[in-house]
Amino acid sequence: MAYRVLADLIVGVHFAWILFMLWGFAGTLYSVIWLYVLRRRSLFGVRFLNRWIFRTIHLAGILFVALLAAAGKYCPLTVWEYQLRLRVDPTLEYPGAFIASWIERLVYPDVPPLAIGIPTAMIAVISFLAYVFWPPKQIRSFFGRGRGPS
Repeated sequence: MAYRVLADLIVGVHFAWILFMLWGFAGTLYSVIWLYVLRRRSLFGVRFLNRWIFRTIHLAGILFVALLAAAGKYCPLTVWEYQLRLRVDPTLEYPGAFIASWIERLVYPDVPPLAIGIPTAMIAVISFLAYVFWPPKQIRSFFGRGRGPS
């Protein structure tokens, strides 16, 4: 029972990580367009999305995910969850709780690997370019790249 609960918990964490990667990408694009393209005054939400810690964690995470996809490797959370499910019962047809089974369908869609890998790589490249060309204020000032929107 404990293994099943841990496996379901890992699926929830995995789902939250995927949401963070997607939301972080959308937030990064929004803040870059708002601050650098439209040259608007910084709002609280835009400032948060442009903070160095948020953008750095997001960039590191999406680069990690893209490298895993390029190498054809599974996410460590996927491996861990699978090992826990095997400890419960390797023949389970319905391995988790009701909500966890629906989240699993979102986390592990039945699509070809390239259908996930290509968009992930594109998100990683765009996030990296946004970080390099429009770095967060703290990174810009650390490297002396001049002033920009706050």
